[in-house]
Amino acid sequence: MNPTQTDKSAALRRAIIRVWPDYFSWPEIQRERCRLQRSREDDFRIRQAVVLLLFGHETRTKEKLDAFLDSFDDAQYLLLNSTMLPLQGIGVDSFFLNESLPDDKTLLDFETLGKYARDDHQFQEQARQQDDSNYVIRPYRGDLSQSWARLHIDGAFHYASLNTQAGYLQDALDEVGSDRIDVLIPHEYVDGPNNGKREGKGFIYDKRIDAQGIEGQLEELQHRYYAYMHKRYEDLFNLFDKTAPRCVYLREQKQSHTEDPHMNFVFSDKTALDAVRFRYFMGDCRLLAGNNRELETQLNHEHRSALAFLDESHRDIMDHFDPTVVTLRKKRKIILADGKLKDLL
Repeated sequence: MNPTQTDKSAALRRAIIRVWPDYFSWPEIQRERCRLQRSREDDFRIRQAVVLLLFGHETRTKEKLDAFLDSFDDAQYLLLNSTMLPLQGIGVDSFFLNESLPDDKTLLDFETLGKYARDDHQFQEQARQQDDSNYVIRPYRGDLSQSWARLHIDGAFHYASLNTQAGYLQDALDEVGSDRIDVLIPHEYVDGPNNGKREGKGFIYDKRIDAQGIEGQLEELQHRYYAYMHKRYEDLFNLFDKTAPRCVYLREQKQSHTEDPHMNFVFSDKTALDAVRFRYFMGDCRLLAGNNRELETQLNHEHRSALAFLDESHRDIMDHFDPTVVTLRKKRKIILADGKLKDLL
């Protein structure tokens, strides 16, 4: 029998009292800061208690708890995450941004999604400049790489993805392009000689493409499409930065393999990011809700243009491209941390 909302609330309440006995006598502002600034040890003890109460499984170390959680299916994760959300989130929707933050910051340090996006943009750009002294830091235009979140929508738990309009369209182009390339040049990924070998604290990810002898043509098609997507992203980003009406598109995502509730939040530009507060996330998004038909029209246009580009590029490559003329491109070795390789095998 699936636990009810009352069962989940009771389990979390008991877990919290186990760690902070006086918690429910504190003012809300103190409770909120305690939740968001909880130590790793307190977080472990609360999750440990919740897992015992909901799943009847006792764990005594963080390592054993993580190993148990790794065995969960989608339904079990949904139960755990929906139970834990009131501990992790803030505001009227218990909004939780499932992204890494520096140890000295919490979501309370950012009033709006725009302030978070600016801070993350600055961090990412400075990191790129540290890696490459010649890198020129780009101005902020409303950069928001796809971020993951959890929240309550009308009281019901939802997973969520947050993206800019340009980023959302680029992700759609990546998906439709990948499917078309697989049709134009069927291929599969096979294990390379070093796949799964340990190096340092991780494992080498070494997959090779098998395209029945036309790997060179496939690589050229992929390279051209990547350049196409990058240019299209930049053009759309600049266009929306200058002309987009401030709005948020709310698109419920249909999951083919799971029943997890999922909402896509697509922000037109930086003015939309600035207008959405974490404490009132859903309400602010609804005030800015755009017409999904407009976004659907854009998606269809970008799809048609991308497919036309791929079909023409494929014809040109098959007719004129010489795969024996090797284009020098930087090779990268991918090392995955322990426990991550199995997700890709």
